[in-house]
Amino acid sequence: MLAPLKCRLLVAALSLASLSLTAAERTLSFSQAEQRLVDVRQVLIQQADIKAREAERKALDDLNLPQVSILVAGIAYEKDVSFTIPFVNERADLDINKSGLRSQVSVIWPLYTGGRTKATQQLASSRLSEAQAEQKILQLQLLKRLSDLYFSNQMMRQVVSVREKTLDTISMHVNRAKRFQEEGLITELGKMQADVAYAEANRELLLAKRQYSDIQAALKNLIETDTFDCLSTKLPVPVALSNSPDWFVSQARSGNPIYQQLAEKLKQTSKLIAIEQGKKRPEFFVAASYDLNRSATPLTEPDWSVGVGMRYNFTTPVNRNASIDSARMRQEQVKLTKEQADADVKLAIESSYRAVQEHLEQFQLLQHDIDLATEHSRLQHRAFEEGLATSLEVTDAQLRLAATEVKALNAAFLYISALAQLTQLTGQPELLVEILPSLAQHDMCSTF
Repeated sequence: MLAPLKCRLLVAALSLASLSLTAAERTLSFSQAEQRLVDVRQVLIQQADIKAREAERKALDDLNLPQVSILVAGIAYEKDVSFTIPFVNERADLDINKSGLRSQVSVIWPLYTGGRTKATQQLASSRLSEAQAEQKILQLQLLKRLSDLYFSNQMMRQVVSVREKTLDTISMHVNRAKRFQEEGLITELGKMQADVAYAEANRELLLAKRQYSDIQAALKNLIETDTFDCLSTKLPVPVALSNSPDWFVSQARSGNPIYQQLAEKLKQTSKLIAIEQGKKRPEFFVAASYDLNRSATPLTEPDWSVGVGMRYNFTTPVNRNASIDSARMRQEQVKLTKEQADADVKLAIESSYRAVQEHLEQFQLLQHDIDLATEHSRLQHRAFEEGLATSLEVTDAQLRLAATEVKALNAAFLYISALAQLTQLTGQPELLVEILPSLAQHDMCSTF
């Protein structure tokens, strides 16, 4: 008798564990959403570009090594040779006919190329670093968009809850107003005012639900998944910043990938100048050849040869001085762009910092307004029951409370959005969690 009971208990326990695991898998925290960004198409495209740049760099690693080649060709030739035999003083004529398979190994080893080889390799490495900086810029942009969509979802979920609560409260007021009208305590106008307020609250609820649904779809599209039911990181409560705008500016100059990208572009222009200047210098190289099948070697050519050579182009199809001037203009352009970027980033950080402060202040003020609106609504409901307030005053108080709560939620969202923008500009998105530790916590969440 006990064995079947134990089996049923075990099956029940396993079922509960399975349900719990499934529920856990269907939730999505903010940190989990960040991890999903690694596999989105935009990131994969950027990663492919990095791999291509890395392959380009590797392709140039052996520029300093000797170039070894082999030539194999079928050959046939005829050579008439005339010469005078010494001492006999008679002329002799030879007609030489040969054919065969000629095979020759050749080696060209560059010794000095005017600095072009090293500059070309460094140019490829710089382009790889630039692609990596571009990837980080993309990641920061995606993280900012993820933050906006994730927490706007959380905001709209609470907005829907506020609107539902308001509709329920006004619905109860409508029933009370109907009863009061039947008892002759209020006029038909009072009952109609309650109906109008109910219709307005219902419209606000439907609008909030539509907006919530649209934002949910946008979030799922961004992280390219539909395998979760709810978000488990709450909309954070705004807190004051402990660092000054200048601190964030200094962090940006060391961490913002825009600076790294422009630094690499500046490095590339210097390498392009070095390449163009190298074209005005001579090249030195070692050249060697060896015939593997000497029987097919023409009489006028050696069986093997080795030597050091020099090549200098006095004229080229492209004006070398103009090419150098063009590269220098590019360098000047990048320098000016870097200065402008520094001013733009500084201005953006100061603007984002002010926005964070402004939304924090708004949130704190609205918390006080919510307390006042809550008490005002409570008093209006009581006054209506005692015949001292109209139906319009009751519904206006309730709708004003809902509007204030929605404003507070919006202020909290705008705060996290501005803070995410601020941390993005520093190039250190991890600062977001340091400022708001609650982002690392997982809470219970409502299903979509």
